[in-house]
Amino acid sequence: MRKNFKAFVALFAAILLFFSGCSSKQEAKAPKSEVIYQVMVDRFYNGDPSNDDPEVSKGMFDPTHTNWRMYWGGDLKGLTEKIPYIKGMGVTAIWISPVVDNINKLAVYNGEINAPYHGYWARDFKRVEEHFGTWEDFDNFVKVAHENGIKVILDFAPNHTSPADEENPDFAENGALYDDGKLLGTYSNDSLKLFHHNGSISNWNNLKELQDKNLFDLADLDQSNPIVDKYLKDSIKLWFNHEIDGVRLDAAKHMPMEWVKSFANTIYSIKKDVLLFGEWMLSGPTDPLYGYNIQFANTTGFSVLDFMLNGAIRDVFGKGYGFERLNDTLEDTNKDYENPYKLVTFIDNHDMPRFLSLNNDKDKLHEAIAFIMTTRGIPVIYYGTEQYLHNDTNGGNDPYNRPMMEKFDESTKAYTLIKELSRLRQLTPALQYGTTTARYISDDVYIYERQYGKDVVLVAINKGEKTTVKAVKTSLRKGIYKDYLKGLLKGVELKVTKGNGENLVQGLALPGDSVSVWTNVRVK
Repeated sequence: MRKNFKAFVALFAAILLFFSGCSSKQEAKAPKSEVIYQVMVDRFYNGDPSNDDPEVSKGMFDPTHTNWRMYWGGDLKGLTEKIPYIKGMGVTAIWISPVVDNINKLAVYNGEINAPYHGYWARDFKRVEEHFGTWEDFDNFVKVAHENGIKVILDFAPNHTSPADEENPDFAENGALYDDGKLLGTYSNDSLKLFHHNGSISNWNNLKELQDKNLFDLADLDQSNPIVDKYLKDSIKLWFNHEIDGVRLDAAKHMPMEWVKSFANTIYSIKKDVLLFGEWMLSGPTDPLYGYNIQFANTTGFSVLDFMLNGAIRDVFGKGYGFERLNDTLEDTNKDYENPYKLVTFIDNHDMPRFLSLNNDKDKLHEAIAFIMTTRGIPVIYYGTEQYLHNDTNGGNDPYNRPMMEKFDESTKAYTLIKELSRLRQLTPALQYGTTTARYISDDVYIYERQYGKDVVLVAINKGEKTTVKAVKTSLRKGIYKDYLKGLLKGVELKVTKGNGENLVQGLALPGDSVSVWTNVRVK
């Protein structure tokens, strides 16, 4: 009798699991839905001209916006002023470039002057960069963001300080590190052994070299030094005391994994509900450090920016590869990472040419946006994408991928697309952490389904000429489904019929360069 009872309980549990449409493992992986907007603070909006050329670091500002390696005036007040615009896209988190205090002296390379407008040449991790504002400005930015339901993710770069030349202490600030105004040391005067002194990286496939040598000429901090370890952890505690909600960790592969794990534990000891992800660049599917990237994401407490999927997105929508490239990457990464739902997906960012510099085709950009907004992971929109912002000088590479934001038009097709798909992401867990099933794949057409429990979202992207797909299976029940995007990207109506015991779509005609989204989720 006891055996029969146990068998009945097991059968009942299995039935419940079947009808839920989702495993407990899948539920445990579920992150809260986020749509992230990445902003380079200096290039977004000037809200306070009084900090354009501060006395302490005078001569780094270019009011003409012609020297791309100088400050251009964007600041925290300007970003705060534009929060309603950002909120209008359905954005739930803003990832801001580093706003810690950066060097006050120009770095001059072959006669070309360089200011740290980007924020990655830190001098003091416990102060706010004067070109961007004050602690009061930062606190107000966070306050207004939170009042609008938006989280703040701080870009933090604890791998290094700033450019240094051990043989020329007068170059820039010689990698100087300050602790709330107190000088701890420089690269050439390093009595506390704050830095590694092993030269610059030459073998980019050697993890130990990546972690023990300088990234180009940036003074490489030694996180194993107790002084450095405490300083960096005290610094991030300070920023969390100012109510940030997450961290994007710069140059993640250049620091020891065990230290990154301890850094994550420090953050989790302060705030449990936090979004942490690292920048671990990958060159492609054959990158020799891909296994370490997976280990980092699976063990340190930080997820990663999804460079594998990024490469596939740019190949398929930007360079004309077939959709098998995209689907194969999804299948591989979903197996490799313990929590693919927390991978941070993106089309482009501040370290690569913008999509429209790669392929100046707005239809393909819309299709790429629709894909990252409906595929697994947490999507990031790089500032200005919704305004088709790009500059193609030198192929759109750094620094030309960082133009000044030119307009804030809330009626562009891209802005509307992001807004509508953000809303759908908030409405259904199917897009947040649902399963993904490829329903049809060809060079130009990709039809895939996201499902969680009874919620189903079916997406069809056609990046080629108009075509008809003879038959597509779906979990959507029999009926007629309108395009969720209401024809914004030439989407069509879907008619689901019953056939062979499975739900079936027959003769699905897809216009060229179109995206259709169908769902059984009720949308008001």
